[in-house]
Amino acid sequence: MFISFAVQGLMTFFIELFLVYLMIQKWQFDHFQVGEFVLFQSILLMLIQRLWEFGRNFRTFFTALADAAEMTEIISRVDTETDTIGAQAHRIEKGEICFAHVHFSYPASASGNKLFKDFSLTIEAGEKIALVGQSGSGKSTLTKLLFRFLTPQTGCIYFDGIDIRNITLSSLREQISLVPQQPELFHRSIGENITLGKNISQQQLLSVARKSHCFDFINDLPEQFETRVGERGIKLSGGEKQRVALARAFLEDAPINILDEATSALDSLTESLIQKAIFELIAEKTAIVIAHRLSTVLRMDKILVLHKGRIIEQGNHAELLSKRGQYYRMWQHQSGGFFNS
Repeated sequence: MFISFAVQGLMTFFIELFLVYLMIQKWQFDHFQVGEFVLFQSILLMLIQRLWEFGRNFRTFFTALADAAEMTEIISRVDTETDTIGAQAHRIEKGEICFAHVHFSYPASASGNKLFKDFSLTIEAGEKIALVGQSGSGKSTLTKLLFRFLTPQTGCIYFDGIDIRNITLSSLREQISLVPQQPELFHRSIGENITLGKNISQQQLLSVARKSHCFDFINDLPEQFETRVGERGIKLSGGEKQRVALARAFLEDAPINILDEATSALDSLTESLIQKAIFELIAEKTAIVIAHRLSTVLRMDKILVLHKGRIIEQGNHAELLSKRGQYYRMWQHQSGGFFNS
């Protein structure tokens, strides 16, 4: 395109130069007519304009062709996450989770170092456990393995004794609720953001809104449940978005719940409200809570302290404090004048 426009520019320059030369020649021989010159100049300007338009359209055509090629590549891309042969839509009744001798490392891991090496863990049905530890210790990776976003190189994960590979992806993910640190909201009404396309009654919608403690702030909105929340929920505060995410989890009513830093970015008063909703959500269900703020894990049945893919400490809050290990040091760092033990 650069060469094309350069050639067009040079042609225009020399044609204009030639036209001026002819005009001077005719003037010298007293044959010059203004109308003739204006006619040729007008025709030349029209030709130049059409030539430039053709060049721009040519460029637009190739831009569209490049965009189409990229979209074709995306559309034709094969999903990397597929059901294994013979997988079925099993129902998880109890909610027991078992990691059996799991080995896992990320593909780009330097020198092939494994994050999890012969990792084993059993979470009883209805048990509430917390995962704490420094960034990179493997907390979020464990949840990705449960959703089968990642697959261990060796070892296996079982739900109620059923190999995770024998459960279809859609069935598995319908039975695990995730409340993330930063919930994704769409530029739709707040009611649609809670239901996510599910066909439910107004009574059910009001019920999950009350359970998640978001009914009061929704009721204060201009159009209540019909209020649009803006792109990515920009019109709502962090605490309000978290409560919408909890309402989704109440609506799913899954036997297993994962809460990934659900209260990390909230003020203390909002955190208290969210915690009430969380404990109502996970009552009589299996729950995995990932937290950096230790105030959210005090009432968990068991707290696991992870370090580089290993469980270095486990027990309840009081037991871990009495050991005066890594958890004790984390608690001392956070509790000074902020949390009460």
